[in-house]
Amino acid sequence: MFRRTQMRLTLQNAAVFLLMVSILGSSLYWYMEKQSYDKIDRSLLLSAQLEEARLLGVDLPAERTLDPLVGQIIWDEKHRVVYSRIPAAFLEKIEQMYPSKADGKVHTLQVEGFTFRSLAISIETPHGVWVVQSIRNIDAEIMTLQAMRTNIIIGCILAAMVALVAGYLLARRALVPIRQSWEAQQQFVADASHELRTPLSVIQMRTELLLKNPEQTVRENSDDISVIYRETRRIRKLVADLLTLARSDSNQLQLDRQLFRLDDLAQEVSLYFTELAELDGLSFGTRIDPNLWCKGDRERIHQLLVILLDNALTYTSDGGSVQFSCYKKGHTLIMEVADTGAGIAEKDLPRIFDRFYRGDQARNRAKGGTGLGLSIAKWIVDEHRGQLSVASVPDKGTAFTVKLTAAAGKTE
Repeated sequence: MFRRTQMRLTLQNAAVFLLMVSILGSSLYWYMEKQSYDKIDRSLLLSAQLEEARLLGVDLPAERTLDPLVGQIIWDEKHRVVYSRIPAAFLEKIEQMYPSKADGKVHTLQVEGFTFRSLAISIETPHGVWVVQSIRNIDAEIMTLQAMRTNIIIGCILAAMVALVAGYLLARRALVPIRQSWEAQQQFVADASHELRTPLSVIQMRTELLLKNPEQTVRENSDDISVIYRETRRIRKLVADLLTLARSDSNQLQLDRQLFRLDDLAQEVSLYFTELAELDGLSFGTRIDPNLWCKGDRERIHQLLVILLDNALTYTSDGGSVQFSCYKKGHTLIMEVADTGAGIAEKDLPRIFDRFYRGDQARNRAKGGTGLGLSIAKWIVDEHRGQLSVASVPDKGTAFTVKLTAAAGKTE
């Protein structure tokens, strides 16, 4: 698929580039041709006008410069040459130069392989109606234009080859983000399918065991029912996370921005996790400064804190500690979640916000996570135009830091 698309883009880019070069070359050729012939035609007209004035005895206001290459021929009524001033090389062909029309317009004459621009006018003289003809050989201009046309054609051919190469490189470069997006989507679908397949298989297996022993009581099958319930909750959470990310990708999720007390929200969340930490045998410390105002989506910030604190507790062993801080520094609100857990390997740090990405022990499936929490957290922070950073040392702990813009609080 990508090869066909790349070839199509290559040809399209090359065609556009070649069309632009062709238009530029044609325009340049047309301009040069028009400029050359216009200058010659003006010289022919000026020469004819001066000769007409001389024959009619009209005094000219000032002397005008003539093109030395413009020849002059005067014909009588019987098409005989009365006067001529043309290069000697053309004297033998002068009889063939009689103009077909004396209408004061420029015409092109072909005389034995030579090309001339000719302008003729009729003048009433005491000797009858004479034809004054201004004539100029344009073979040199034609050769110049032909050479220019040849060079333009050669240039277009070279440009076509360059356009193909450039088009290929541009198409290849343009497809890089598309290919990456496609591969990411394929990986996302594969990971989601894998995550859903595992709990569904467990549910199916446990359900089959229940159906094989329909006479047993709920108490007797409590283990199987508990597993089914736990895996169902896991699927529900995974589907909810997938839906959140899918809606965020399609810009269907809109933040409900409002002014709220971040310190009140932090206290609310910390109370819940304090109890969980005690149940897990962990030390949970807090530092929450008062009067912290934030303008954003309160529910999403709540979700962000739950994700970070839940990860901290999940990956911290018994006897470890988790520290939750929320304070203001200048015009910035800072939320920090630090633990003394397993930590994250340095090679995994750049990718921990990727969907479904798991490091070794820092993101082990055995912990029950879906691999989407930090991706959602990153999206929430980005939507609030904040910063989310992480620092970790394997076997010593991890610290997540969120920075948001502080808002002016309400006056009491």
